[in-house]
Amino acid sequence: MPAPELQPRLTTPEAIVLDGANSVTGAPRKQFPEAGAGPGLSLVALVVTVALLRTRRARVVLPALLLLAAVPGAFEVLVRRADAPGRRASLATLVRVGLSDLEQVASWPSAPVKVVRDDDDVLFPLARYAWPSRPDGVDGGVEVELRGNVLTTACRGDALAGRTVCGVGP
Repeated sequence: MPAPELQPRLTTPEAIVLDGANSVTGAPRKQFPEAGAGPGLSLVALVVTVALLRTRRARVVLPALLLLAAVPGAFEVLVRRADAPGRRASLATLVRVGLSDLEQVASWPSAPVKVVRDDDDVLFPLARYAWPSRPDGVDGGVEVELRGNVLTTACRGDALAGRTVCGVGP
């Protein structure tokens, strides 16, 4: 398994929640090992299209070449992404369970929340959705730690620290 920084983007639930679809266009090339396939097929399609524009066979070959050039992008969106059609149900369940966990910790707006630790940005989008108003310096309320860099919330009470801990990690 490649190192996390070399894994393709948007293939994990965490990447989908954090980055969304806009991240695809800004991701570094090293995160897309097949990045040469799309441009390569597109270049071949362009050269053949220019050559065939003067023949009658262009009506048949041109659509086939354009479809061939679209294969890498379609594969990425329909198979590899964490929100691909076959994975949407599990992603939705993971997010729904996470929101439910967070809402049980402190039901907004009736219970104020003070996030005292936020290890990573993975749980931040869910926490902002569950608790849309988290003003800085809130006194009182439920103290919450958001731990780890996976989307699993698993909120529990930490008697030693006297606060609620959500997430996986130390």
